[in-house]
Amino acid sequence: MTPQEKAKELFDKYCFAIRTEERGSGYFTNVIYAKDCALIAVDELIDETDMDRLEYWQEVKKEIEEL
Repeated sequence: MTPQEKAKELFDKYCFAIRTEERGSGYFTNVIYAKDCALIAVDELIDETDMDRLEYWQEVKKEIEEL
């Protein structure tokens, strides 16, 4: 999976996880919170990963920041 695909996947998962019900039809997601959560998760992975995967997770973080 490319860093861009992984960034989008993490972001989408957090959007789904933190959605709240709206007064009309559908759901509302605060995309700022979803982005912050995804960045926190990636920062944790960066802190725990070995050097072989470090560049990958840094690219994922960059892609999330650009969403």
